[in-house]
Amino acid sequence: MNAENFAQPHLLKQPIYVTGKPIAYTAREFGLDPAQIDKLASNENPLGPSPKGIAAAAKALAEVNLYPDGGCYDLIGHIGEFRKVNRDQVVVGNGSNELLDLIAKVFLGPGTEAIMGSHGFAVYKLATLVQNATPVEIPMPAPDFNLSLAAVREAITEKTRVIFIANPNNPTGTELSAKELLDFARSIPENVVLVLDEAYTEFIEEDAPDFLPLIEEGLPIICCRTFSKIYGLAGLRCGYAITRPDIASLIHRVREPFNVNSLAQAAAQAALGDQEYVAHVRKANAEGLKQLSEGFKSLGLPYIPSRANFIVVLGVKEPTKAFEFLQKKGTIVRPQRAMGDALRVTVGTKEQNERFLRNLSDYLKSL
Repeated sequence: MNAENFAQPHLLKQPIYVTGKPIAYTAREFGLDPAQIDKLASNENPLGPSPKGIAAAAKALAEVNLYPDGGCYDLIGHIGEFRKVNRDQVVVGNGSNELLDLIAKVFLGPGTEAIMGSHGFAVYKLATLVQNATPVEIPMPAPDFNLSLAAVREAITEKTRVIFIANPNNPTGTELSAKELLDFARSIPENVVLVLDEAYTEFIEEDAPDFLPLIEEGLPIICCRTFSKIYGLAGLRCGYAITRPDIASLIHRVREPFNVNSLAQAAAQAALGDQEYVAHVRKANAEGLKQLSEGFKSLGLPYIPSRANFIVVLGVKEPTKAFEFLQKKGTIVRPQRAMGDALRVTVGTKEQNERFLRNLSDYLKSL
């Protein structure tokens, strides 16, 4: 029996998300010591997890024989208190990635469309396609790779159900101003759900647009955040969405029971109260972005100014070859072939950034 004969036909063309290459894979492939490898491919926190989060997760280990709280009651309460929203506005997911999938399940299907940038987070397109809906990609041309909100607005049709926008954007690191985003949110039809992916928003918190008043007014907006980035809990998989209560209720209908494990719930709850650590990470990230930007300038390479915890360097000929070269040197990055001669690199520690720049210089000399 060929399983493909019985599968949903549209799934036969479904792309598979390719993750950043794990350290263990590179170590095996090139015979390297894992301890000497810098993974700068997946926008993880190089400073490690929130200490308070790890302590809480360790304590929660004693009760992993029990199922986690399927309703995430305590965590939702802390999120609501921290963000000043009601409990019924919050949905917790297995990373914000799961929340994007759940949103697609609720609002997308055959004959519907979702709008996104051409250089946006790959999951927007994948989540749309798996629902047999149509992704509408708005061009984000070089050299700025910015998303035009005017172009997004023009692309809205009677089939549009969802608009996905990240700010800052992944993988470009570009940022839209608070005013233009808030004005855009007010300008779209009331039957189109605006999904704001705020995975990197904590890195620009003081400049970030606040959509919560618009949600309070009744606009169909969903703001998704994650504990994977600035809180450093990527391995535990926990994120949350804030939206209108009626929209939250719909997302709960398609959410799996026990979708967030007890360690993740405990760690996220404690990490939320670790804002001193968040401020430390934010400051270190700004210093790292400056270090990498100055390094690219000294190498004569253009780059896209970033407000996230990663940056795209341009002008790196044969990026796939560069990816292989850098791995052999112990640095894992992410080639961005769709953007041309480009590499995306996570902001690491000062030492990791230095090694990457040195290895990148060696690659340029080898050409």
